[in-house]
Amino acid sequence: MPASFVYGQVTLNFTVEGRAASATVKYRYYAQDKKVEYESVKCSDYKLREKIESDPAMRERINGYVAEVILKRNEGLS
Repeated sequence: MPASFVYGQVTLNFTVEGRAASATVKYRYYAQDKKVEYESVKCSDYKLREKIESDPAMRERINGYVAEVILKRNEGLS
């Protein structure tokens, strides 16, 4: 029987006030439910963390990007 979830990680690159910054998202993906649970989000810049925490639209864009990455990684596995 296959695992009920898979661990994954994706690093997203940003520019914050002219400087390069990144956010590394670790997650568990439950394929049967198409559900993602975040294990952690680590940011290289505190201003990026503040932006992610305070801006719901930015979190939604990150969620969408993570979902796209998961779909691409899992193409052809079912």
